[in-house]
Amino acid sequence: MKSIIGNFTWGHARGSRLRLLASVVAVFAVLCWLTGISVTAVRADRPEQGKPLLAAFVRGGALWVKENDSEIQLTRAEQARSPEWSHDGQWLAYSTSENAQQLWMLHVPTRNKHVVETTGSYEGSYQWSPRSGLLAYMKDQRLYVVGQEEGAQPVEVTRPVGNISNFAWLPDGSGLLVSTQAELKPNGWTPVRLIRIGIKPGNGDSAAVQIKADQLFELPTQLNELPVVGTSLFKWSANGKWIAFLATATASLSADSNTLCILSSDGATFKPVDQMVNNAGWFQWSMEGEKLAYIGGIGREATSNKQLRVAAAPDFAPRSNFTPAGYVDQALTWRGPADIVVSRAKAAVATGDSSGSSAEKPFPFLVNVHLDGERQKRITKSAEGYGDYGPEWLGSNGLGWVRSNRNMANVLVRPPGVRENRAVRWISNIDLGSNYYEQWDWQPVLRFFVR
Repeated sequence: MKSIIGNFTWGHARGSRLRLLASVVAVFAVLCWLTGISVTAVRADRPEQGKPLLAAFVRGGALWVKENDSEIQLTRAEQARSPEWSHDGQWLAYSTSENAQQLWMLHVPTRNKHVVETTGSYEGSYQWSPRSGLLAYMKDQRLYVVGQEEGAQPVEVTRPVGNISNFAWLPDGSGLLVSTQAELKPNGWTPVRLIRIGIKPGNGDSAAVQIKADQLFELPTQLNELPVVGTSLFKWSANGKWIAFLATATASLSADSNTLCILSSDGATFKPVDQMVNNAGWFQWSMEGEKLAYIGGIGREATSNKQLRVAAAPDFAPRSNFTPAGYVDQALTWRGPADIVVSRAKAAVATGDSSGSSAEKPFPFLVNVHLDGERQKRITKSAEGYGDYGPEWLGSNGLGWVRSNRNMANVLVRPPGVRENRAVRWISNIDLGSNYYEQWDWQPVLRFFVR
């Protein structure tokens, strides 16, 4: 992928260094040819050059971007939150101001930005199309789509549907899947419907000019003796055959328990899988096949009763023996078809304190769980008073995560083939993520770009 920050002032200096390096390589190649040395053999011991390591992050309330070793501040300190990359890595959507009341777009190579919405609450409620330059976002329980051009007018795409509770783009970008918001009637809650909305973008991805809505499925009004009033966002399996989501209960109940569900993409097969907290970051499909990993267990505290479980097609029956007794798992990422990295901590001793305070809560560390043979290995050991949070597999760039003492945080990266204790601090002093009863969420302040 072409460098997205190479247009800045140091680009000329970098270009000179690259030209000098190219000259040295050329001379070296000639010498190798004259002496009969194999260039392939010389290069074989070097790690293969991967894709650029790229992330957007928040420091001091300002939005920054880092590509490999180059950092650039993109905005002033304006309480930026929840950066989201466009599918081509050229644009960022993000929210600003107290309570995320403004929604912005920024073109990273030029740093040109413009505001999309100035009223509402937008943190985490927007997604780029996986195929085009359209951005979908929720406002007042309605869904809008807007193009990248400054001055583009948002188009509401849920007029035929009414109020919605959540959404996600279809894998091919041809439309969106939305869930309706249940309403309380004298005879109980109305059912939550899942509806596919097909859209056709206008010229230059400026607007959705054609809209078609079709019901995919209607959820039961109650699951696991809990009312179903909405859903989380939706996640598709790698082959596009299955959809995973949480059927969420009313606000007071959903903090402790919701139902993880599987639905076939044609709406023909529906399976309630297990119960878990209302945390969409805690379930992920494998990068290949039809396995869903998640952190199950009821209760809002991440310090007790949280286990890594895996459910696989066709029956999606949970396997829940991956977390040892006396420990809890608090985040996960797939590392390969049979490998998962979890953020694991010792379970906290019950004290009767329900305030959600982090005081005296054990710090987590990273563990690799190999599903075949159920082998497990601890892969990080941080300094006293620090924990390892939010692991994310970065493909050819290895494994990334956040190391924090709950007052400050750094981003660490361990490239493939590098020993566990050789991870490097890649970004220093990012802002803290969101914390709800030790359910740490770092996406509001850190978004890797992974393709």
